[in-house]
Amino acid sequence: MKKVFISLDTEGLSGLVSWNEMTTDPSCTGKAYIRELDWILDELFKLHPELEEVCICDSHARGENLPYGVYNDPRVYLIKGYPRQDYMLADLDSSYDMLMLVGYHGMIGTWNALMDHSYSSSAIYNARINGVEVGEVELNSYYAASLGVPLTFVAGDDKLEEELKATELRPAYVRTKEGLGRYSAKLYSPGKLEPVFRAAVKEACAMVENGTAKCVLAGKPTTLEIDVMTTVMADQLEMIPGVKRTAGRTLTYTNDDFTEIMHMVLCMAQLGGKFNNYR
Repeated sequence: MKKVFISLDTEGLSGLVSWNEMTTDPSCTGKAYIRELDWILDELFKLHPELEEVCICDSHARGENLPYGVYNDPRVYLIKGYPRQDYMLADLDSSYDMLMLVGYHGMIGTWNALMDHSYSSSAIYNARINGVEVGEVELNSYYAASLGVPLTFVAGDDKLEEELKATELRPAYVRTKEGLGRYSAKLYSPGKLEPVFRAAVKEACAMVENGTAKCVLAGKPTTLEIDVMTTVMADQLEMIPGVKRTAGRTLTYTNDDFTEIMHMVLCMAQLGGKFNNYR
């Protein structure tokens, strides 16, 4: 194994329960990142000293959560900043052996999931691929799979864990906390989590080594449906070439290339959000 890609979100990180925490004390996000990354990176390099690259993609908000220089290992790379193409998976390509999603969360509307949303809590009310509701894990895993990169590891709350059981995805999973509401949770201590993280990293690596890591692809043709928050968002987004409006707040787009599907999700999230408070 030569290269590993880690996409880092925040809502599923251990110890965090609200976006308010991240804005009033941004350092808490970095600390949570670093704690979980320390365990993951240490185990990865123990298991695979031959690793040439671990790319960490800071993927929450503007991607400015993880301090530069926290890892001085020449094999560790950091992607940060915004805007950027492919956002949570910026620079991912077929040269990577596996994808790890850390700090991820349940799709929008998931009961008691921590800070549930699907790419944009200000623009997207729901998202579906070929009629099936999806969140960020499903969308990102389909995109990675289209490049030949399997999803082997996910860390997030118990509600995301349950969500993934309804899919074909079977990554090694770390339950970081138990959701009691959108902004409340039963938290686990670092002492409880560290051995679980390390064991899951071993499991994820073993999937690649023994050939059981699978790329789960979206069916073709692939139809994306997005329900936006308001009709004024749909008024604007239906003007995007290739997009069809099928209801007041529902937009559809069909393409065989999942890269184009992902780009459309990002366009709708970013452009739709501009009309969140439009009057």
